[in-house]
Amino acid sequence: MAQLLEWLADASCFGLFLYKWIIIAAVIMTWVSADPHNSIVQWIARVSRPLWVWCESWMPVMMSHFSAYASILVVIFAQIVLPAEIRSLNLLVHGLIDVQGFLLQSGGHLLQGTSIVVQSLMFFCIFILIAWFVLTLVNPSLSNPLVRIIHVLADPLITPLQRYLPRTRIDWSPLVGMLLFYLISSSIVSPVGYYGSTLSFPVSICVY
Repeated sequence: MAQLLEWLADASCFGLFLYKWIIIAAVIMTWVSADPHNSIVQWIARVSRPLWVWCESWMPVMMSHFSAYASILVVIFAQIVLPAEIRSLNLLVHGLIDVQGFLLQSGGHLLQGTSIVVQSLMFFCIFILIAWFVLTLVNPSLSNPLVRIIHVLADPLITPLQRYLPRTRIDWSPLVGMLLFYLISSSIVSPVGYYGSTLSFPVSICVY
């Protein structure tokens, strides 16, 4: 039984890892206009689209452009939590922890998964804001597909800030947004993740 549960934990970790990269491949293919008649492209789209569409259905319309990235975050969360829950269940079944210990570990896994997902989202937003700030300095053409993608992703992040910041020759809202995301991540999200790891001990999370 112990070996079976450990095998399930490893298999779920590796399977979700592969699925995460399938979704990443699907996102990249939308950037490069991959051949829709290619059998591999069709298979990747067929496998990744259901979760992508499900995430989009739960998101506000103005944030729907993030649905692809949201689906990656959902898989990352599952990859962290599911194998760890199975390993905690293994400890419970074999009497190494009691029910209270199992519940504490489960809470720790959820806190770790949530903190890693939130941190990933914030660093993604910081990357988008850096790219947008650089683009505002060089003023590239919106006909460039990469520029359009960055513009679409950055707009819902910087528009709320622009309402409160004074108008100047340089748009400082991306830099302010970067600072806010970094402060929230380092001062709030990271400590929550560390606290979750203390509850999860000695069960380790799947991180690859």
